[in-house]
Formats: sequence, C-alpha cells, structure tokens
Amino acid sequence: MKHARLFLTFSVIVISIFAASGIVLARPQPLQYYGGNGGQISGYVLGPGKQPFDWAAIYARSAQQTFQAFSGMSGFYEMRLPSGTYNVTVNVPGYQALVTNANVTEGSATTMNFLIDSMNVSVSEGSSSVINFYLQQNQTPVPEFQPPLAVLVLIVALTSTLLFRRLKE
Repeated sequence: MKHARLFLTFSVIVISIFAASGIVLARPQPLQYYGGNGGQISGYVLGPGKQPFDWAAIYARSAQQTFQAFSGMSGFYEMRLPSGTYNVTVNVPGYQALVTNANVTEGSATTMNFLIDSMNVSVSEGSSSVINFYLQQNQTPVPEFQPPLAVLVLIVALTSTLLFRRLKE
C-alpha cells in the first residue's frame, strides 16, 4: 500500500512538471498580457484574399512603453494594455507596415482588424528591378510540438519501475 501511494504521488508530480512546462498543454496562439488594469485591443491580421497572417508582429507604442504581440494561425491577436494612447503598428515581412492609433481606457475592449495588401518594394532612381514571387499555399498549418500521450506514459512507467526497484533494495 505504501508503494502504491508513492507511485501515485510520483506520477502526479511528473505529470504536473510536464504540464507546467508547456509540453502537454501547448497554446494555439501566442498571447501577451500586461498589467492588471487598463483595457485590451484585439482583432485579425489578414492578407490578400482575406487569408490570415500568422506570426504578424503587432506593436503598441506609447510615450513611455512599447508592447508586442503576435497573431496566431487564424490571424487573431490580443493585447492587454495599461490605459493610454498608443500608436499601433502591424508588421508582416515583405509587406508594407500598417499604422493606426488606439485609445485604451479602463475596462475597454477595442477590436482592430488589419487588412494588409501592399507589398513593400523600394526601387532607387535610375535602377530597374524584377521581382518574381512563387508562393504555394496548401492550407496545412504547421503543427505545434506536443508529445503523444504514449511517450508521457512510458516516461512515468520507466521512472516508477526504477523507483520501485530502488525501494526493494
């Protein structure tokens, strides 16, 4: 009976460590939260054909601070900000940055959607450029690393077996 309690306690500790480290519970999108007061801005970053841009960088700059968030696979982003006025910039590599202003007040929830459709191409005077883009979109998201449950069970089983052998000695 003593060994069964020890095994159960050890298993709970190991699974808790995996869960707390994010190996078991992966987030579907990055979120950034700042402070306990203020409000939030959220929305979608979409590209040509209203396709979502994942990992677009969203910056909210005030006179004192700069905050950053990233859009997830669906193009959705969310930021919690202290009250104040912000210059909000959305950057997607290869596209022209979008800039707008936002006023965040206590308890506010503002939706700010961005449609990015202008390429960022600069050509100096007297030069010529040829730009060819060959893009393929297969609508298959990049999977997040999440070990299968069988691997976690195997780790717990091996560790508990080693623990029981040590207790018997």
